[in-house]
Amino acid sequence: MTGDPRIAFVLRAALAAALVASLLATPAGAAGSYRFNGSGWGHGIGLSQYGALGLAQEGWGPARIVKHYYTNTTVAHRDPPKGRFRVGLLQRRQTITVTVQRGAVALRLNKGRAIETIRKGATRRIIVTNGKRYRIKRPDGSVVGKRLWGAADNPLEVRPKNGGVVRVPEWGHAAGRGFLRVKIVGRKSAHLVAVVPAEQYLFGLGEVPSSWPMRALKAQAIAARSYAYVVVGAGRSGCACDIFASTRDQAYVGWDKEAGTAGDRWVDAVQGTSRQVAVHGGAVIQGLYSSSSGGYTENVENVWGGGAIAYLKGVCDPGDWTPSNPNRVWSTSFTARGLATKLGRPNGMVRVTAFNVTKRGVSGRVVTATIKGRRGNGSAVSWTTSGWNLRGRLGLKESRFWVNQDRQVTGRIRARYDELECQPGLARSNQKKITGGRWQRFDKGRLYHHAGLKRVTWVRGPVLQKYLDLKAHNGFLGRPRAFGGEAGGVRARFDGGDVYHHEAVGAFEVHGQVLQAYRDHGGPASDLGFPTSDVVTENDGTLVSTFEGGTISCEPDAGCSVTPA
Repeated sequence: MTGDPRIAFVLRAALAAALVASLLATPAGAAGSYRFNGSGWGHGIGLSQYGALGLAQEGWGPARIVKHYYTNTTVAHRDPPKGRFRVGLLQRRQTITVTVQRGAVALRLNKGRAIETIRKGATRRIIVTNGKRYRIKRPDGSVVGKRLWGAADNPLEVRPKNGGVVRVPEWGHAAGRGFLRVKIVGRKSAHLVAVVPAEQYLFGLGEVPSSWPMRALKAQAIAARSYAYVVVGAGRSGCACDIFASTRDQAYVGWDKEAGTAGDRWVDAVQGTSRQVAVHGGAVIQGLYSSSSGGYTENVENVWGGGAIAYLKGVCDPGDWTPSNPNRVWSTSFTARGLATKLGRPNGMVRVTAFNVTKRGVSGRVVTATIKGRRGNGSAVSWTTSGWNLRGRLGLKESRFWVNQDRQVTGRIRARYDELECQPGLARSNQKKITGGRWQRFDKGRLYHHAGLKRVTWVRGPVLQKYLDLKAHNGFLGRPRAFGGEAGGVRARFDGGDVYHHEAVGAFEVHGQVLQAYRDHGGPASDLGFPTSDVVTENDGTLVSTFEGGTISCEPDAGCSVTPA
């Protein structure tokens, strides 16, 4: 599968299964429509390529980036499992075409016999016969050597000479490193494999643009090398190869990467991290990565099921919001009948009536969901499946989505959320407009954007509860302005006053003249300590507030006084 046109994300076999979850029922949209609001592109496990870009733009080094995405890992030097990697370019093809793009290319048998040398512009078609041999045809239809060549145990090799480059139209790319092998595997069937030195294999990976910052390129090289070491060490079946050239493993585009725009920068990144891999517990990790995490990566078991893997844990991805990322947020819609059709009409369902997410992962990705609907005869039916299966059936970019709700964290609130390294937790509401700003609810509090100050404040804990008791932004306190520690407790500033909290006394508001007098006296660091009551207006209009060390009273037209306890 593919991700962003410039970036392929890695899709692997399923690995893991347990989850961290929250129950969520999805309301129906207008006229039974279902709008999917999501973020990211790929599986969201391990390194996020756009996230790495954003972190590199913020000055993070490659090792720091890698260790951020792969929990409790280090970057170390290791030798590859093999000196040469066999890269599966094409599988089970009857015809394979080679065209010399530059220099010269020798055609020879694996056992040593030379067939011919062809030069720039020359094309040959290799056609596998019923007898498990092959003809090599020129464009005019003539057969090279006027005979059949090779056998299953004597494959054809296409070897570039002196900087030669050969293009394979069926693959869509060119090869200039190592050599190509045409391995007969049956009647009219052959695999095409590139045999390349281990580090040169990385030269041909078309995973990220070569124009990206060198820090991001080096992080990608370390992750890709780590992945390749593990896969090549285990080997692949059904391809006569160690690793596939598609995003089933990693997107290998051969010489096209080196010859492309700024290709030399990518080669420099590979060479600059030579033999560097991510290691956990002394072993090289399977460095999974995808295009964009949507702001938070996921535990592998919550995407593909199976058991947990210690280094593939969900982490905050503050770099993913980089403006270069085209998949920071996305949306798509279906009708009730269209959704049932895209799902494959499970259990005879022809119309969806409810879409319930039953479990979410640590990042908010859908782990499981139950879809309810009607059959053609009107009878009720339901179907439960995984978020990953939904993503595939519906053609979604990610399994991190909300249906008929938009809980994406965006704009200034997103910038502050990333600065906080996702500490507020998952969003529990959409962003809501208020006079002079916006706010959004999270697992641990609310984030408020104060447009006048161009500042976002995280209000949480007992202070938030007091604020809510006082009608939040609709009350006299208005919008939050700041939140922080003071004198062993917490002080939150608002347009209309302050809220103080200390574990010994609780949370209380102070405003108006009393607040000014409290500040003038030295606040909670003074002998007054923390407030023990809200400001109270007495019958004569006097404002009174009690504190650990005394009382402040502000009489109308008479100023304020402090009375020690």
